Amino acid sequence: MNLNQLNENRIEEALIKLSMSDKGHADWYGEMKFLEEGLKQAESHAFLLAEGTVAERTAIAKSSETYAKAVKAWTEGLKNYKLIDNQRNHEIRIIDIWRTLSSNRRQGNI
Repeated sequence: MNLNQLNENRIEEALIKLSMSDKGHADWYGEMKFLEEGLKQAESHAFLLAEGTVAERTAIAKSSETYAKAVKAWTEGLKNYKLIDNQRNHEIRIIDIWRTLSSNRRQGNI
């Protein structure tokens, strides 16, 4: 990004993008917590159905189809969460850079 293009209009756009993504970010965060619990439940359920030593039951549980589906759902959820999280962090960095540039301009450093 060209720093000369970093003005109040771009900052306003960043603030709007942040405010518009608040709910989506919170929703995906909640979804991730839900999916993490789903992972634990899938593993526990498969563990209880398996036979053998604890190590064998753990291995069977982690290789079960139910657990694999839970891992896939969690991975897809993580991708969606990180996408919106990264977009928000980008806008936050733009605001931080603008703050720094504005401060330097006020001090006469630029």
